[in-house]
Amino acid sequence: MPDAAGFPARLAVAAGFLLAALVARAAEDAGWLAEMRAQEAILGELEFTNGPFDPSLIEPISAMIRLLEQQSDHQRIAELQERQLALMRTNLGLESPQMLPLLRDMVRTRIALGDADAVGDQMQMIRNLVAGQDDPEALLRTLDALAYWYLTAGAGDSNRERARNFFEARELMEDAEDIAMDWYGDDNTEFVPWRYLGAMNLYQLVALLNSEQGMVSPTVRELVRHDGAMKLRSSARGFSFNPVNSATFTPVVERGELVGELYLREARGKIDDIAGIFEATGNAEAEAMAMVYRSDFQLLLGQGTAFSRYREAMELLRGAGVAEERIKLFFSRPQALPVNRFFPTLEEAIAHQEAELAAWQPEDADAIHVAPFVAWDESAPNMRAPISDNAFWEFVPDIHAMELEFNINSRGGVSAVDILAAEPDDRRSRRLAREAARQLRFRPAMEEGRGQRLRDVRMQFLLPRRDD
Repeated sequence: MPDAAGFPARLAVAAGFLLAALVARAAEDAGWLAEMRAQEAILGELEFTNGPFDPSLIEPISAMIRLLEQQSDHQRIAELQERQLALMRTNLGLESPQMLPLLRDMVRTRIALGDADAVGDQMQMIRNLVAGQDDPEALLRTLDALAYWYLTAGAGDSNRERARNFFEARELMEDAEDIAMDWYGDDNTEFVPWRYLGAMNLYQLVALLNSEQGMVSPTVRELVRHDGAMKLRSSARGFSFNPVNSATFTPVVERGELVGELYLREARGKIDDIAGIFEATGNAEAEAMAMVYRSDFQLLLGQGTAFSRYREAMELLRGAGVAEERIKLFFSRPQALPVNRFFPTLEEAIAHQEAELAAWQPEDADAIHVAPFVAWDESAPNMRAPISDNAFWEFVPDIHAMELEFNINSRGGVSAVDILAAEPDDRRSRRLAREAARQLRFRPAMEEGRGQRLRDVRMQFLLPRRDD
């Protein structure tokens, strides 16, 4: 039984600690306020002495921003950053690369404030500055980061906004692919990541065109505006045309056919280009990996010939001296398609598999599980979220996490989807996860190049939600 006589003493000790903490916080606040007032006085004196556009004002403004960061006062930081940018443009010129670090800081501040329009404007300013520096690699990184912005944090709230911003990102990715081709040459291995990025963007387009959550109509409208309608004619039936409203096209597909299959075939052609690059350089292992990725796109197209190509890739890997046990390990694991990055060696691909698998494991240690699937958005939960190595900001959306269990057939299709757990748990997220999972395609586990059926596979499904 606790000592009742000692309770007042313990209470006094606790009160003493609390009082000491309050005194320390008050002293800290007073010190912060004194330092801020000192910097404001320096700024005022310099402005009075040298004028409102003198470069000497930049340093006290920077000091004030650092102080405000301690308080997370993003609104005041944004105001000071705008003034700092005006000073730098006045004194350094409109195209000075010295403004780039400030612009990146401004992007982070505006993201914290939730001002997506301002972020887009500042990202475009970064693009324009980098474009004037005669540094193609820096420009490629910037285009990738800007496209990633439009696809993720800047995607928008409505289906129409998300479709429009997807095509903004698509144009940026096409520009990046063209710049990379001009800079590296279409036979250079340095061009491969950008060629594969182009293939991934075409996959994303087809995923949007086949979403069951409202992205089809706005995506079709934007697609027709950008490309015309002919590539939607992937079957004999093609599409219907509304003569009253010339902007209205309704794709008509055969049973089991994807809307926009021609785009997916174009993506497969880009992988063929990658295989050709490695074949010409004599890199048999990288050529084999390209063959694996090409087969992945064949599976996405529902083509059974993918498995004969997988077997060819295995033989090519063996011929390149890759150990048999590593080949068997790689192909024994089911893999959601397509893979976000191109890996030119089997060991890099295995390391990626293992890193993804380590990100989540079910409580049942004996359960078969696959890597978590991060959906793009609730409007297109069947589309894998894009990634970027060049984004310089952090944006964490609200995530609904669900544990799914399903079967994967020998051709990589999903069936018998069950939701084992959800956090937070709501009916809409469960429905979206179940519908999206049925549309997923896997490279199935293989033995001797033949797909194997797996039952009761576990997967964590992560669904960004805009509101509840």
